[in-house]
Amino acid sequence: MNEITPQPASAPPAPARGKGALKTIGTVLAFAAGAFAVKFALGALGGPDDAGKYQLVPPATFQGLTLQDSGPRVDAIRQGQGVQKAGTKPVAVVYADQAGTAQLVISGAAASFNDKDPGAELTKGLKSMGVKESEITTHEAGKPEGGAMRCGTLTMEGTSIPLCMWGDHSSLVTVTVPVENKPLTIDELAERARALRAVMEVPAS
Repeated sequence: MNEITPQPASAPPAPARGKGALKTIGTVLAFAAGAFAVKFALGALGGPDDAGKYQLVPPATFQGLTLQDSGPRVDAIRQGQGVQKAGTKPVAVVYADQAGTAQLVISGAAASFNDKDPGAELTKGLKSMGVKESEITTHEAGKPEGGAMRCGTLTMEGTSIPLCMWGDHSSLVTVTVPVENKPLTIDELAERARALRAVMEVPAS
């Protein structure tokens, strides 16, 4: 896959331990996830008959949470994704509870992908973010049919951050939780990612 690396955004300096440090970790993760989404898209345009069959449309609500498509976290993801490239449709959203507290952070892109082994690309992406290969797990991707899902735990400054990625010939999406929240287990996050894919990835019009 021919990768074109987007210009990296400058992450803020790490503050002292505490909530400030956790927010910085979350910002760095957002940059990493967004940047990989753009790399994947740039290297895989065109391809098989089912490429681009689906699009990404985040629902207004999901499992009792409400969509947020603006705010500091969303801005961080978008900055990490870089300038939108021709043929791609980036997605950067947060799902928050009734109090407005973020519960899920979503970074991804829809395009026509031709990777023969999406699972291998997801593993490569997680490793590029700093997840140890021994901690990367394979999960059912759910519906729509096809594609793959990989999950893992990234450790930064002593904080464990679970994240799951799904990829197919139409989409690449990273799902994680804010680091200041109570962490989900990998299986719990994978289940939520599958459920989100089922309602977020819809036939292209």
